[in-house]
Amino acid sequence: MFLELEKKMIEIVDEVVPSVVSVTTTRLARTQFSQVVPVKGQGSGVVITDKGFIVTNAHVIEGARDVDVTLYDGRTFKAVVVGQSKLRDLAILKIEAQKLNPIEMGDSGKLKVGQLAIAIGNPLGLGSTVTFGMVSAIDRTIQSQESFLEGLIQTSAQINPGNSGGALVDSSGRLIGVPTAMIPWSQGIGFAIAVNSLKAIFDELVQTGTVRTPWMGIVGVTLNKGMAAHYNLHVDEGALLMEVPIGPAKDMGLQPGDVIIAIDNEDISGMEDLRSRVMRKKVGTKLMVRFQRSNDVFESYLTLTDAPQ
Repeated sequence: MFLELEKKMIEIVDEVVPSVVSVTTTRLARTQFSQVVPVKGQGSGVVITDKGFIVTNAHVIEGARDVDVTLYDGRTFKAVVVGQSKLRDLAILKIEAQKLNPIEMGDSGKLKVGQLAIAIGNPLGLGSTVTFGMVSAIDRTIQSQESFLEGLIQTSAQINPGNSGGALVDSSGRLIGVPTAMIPWSQGIGFAIAVNSLKAIFDELVQTGTVRTPWMGIVGVTLNKGMAAHYNLHVDEGALLMEVPIGPAKDMGLQPGDVIIAIDNEDISGMEDLRSRVMRKKVGTKLMVRFQRSNDVFESYLTLTDAPQ
């Protein structure tokens, strides 16, 4: 059985590695003597169409003057940044190349905790590197330098420096996530942007260069019975607010610790449910929000604005 699994993993890696590219950036930086010098950066990317579109992280190409993409076969091309969203830490590059190997897209909405996950990237510019683990959790929220990243996949597959923007694939070699962050002081904890988040914004990124995103201005997690007992809450289902930065929700009066239980008189099962409903709305839409605070239930209205990029 082990030999069969090993053979299967080798087949998946052989299939996926040609879709993963190395992304090299050049930035201009000022030294302590006020000299301007070029500084190289390194990350990964994934070929997602045979037309030359490549996904990577927005933080990989941030501030770059030049972006070069090196394919698995050694060919190197100048890349154009056609769109990016810092809020989602995703960017789309375009190269003019033939004989590409686009990856097969998976469905992150069907992921189960405990299923196998393989991370493939180009850490430290050393070439393709593969790590193996599992889906440790889904719908995670972490804070990045730019914003809060929500709806992430947590994985035990090691994500090393330079793996950002690479591929997290399932046991069929389908893309399920784009590695975005690791916890440097902890072992076995890495995060990837769910592929469904990429699919939802790809066309808009390519067509407009950015994403106009309806935004409530909240950071939350899906509430469950264990969390409700831990925090001594009076409701055990909904979206528990962890942060309420400046924005529509704060203007409405929402606070950390509140639990959103309904939107427009429709019950909310959790943060992913809330997020998907908001994403289906348009900027400028007014929402009725029902939320629990201590023993009381309140209703109020907010107007969705553009998410900061």
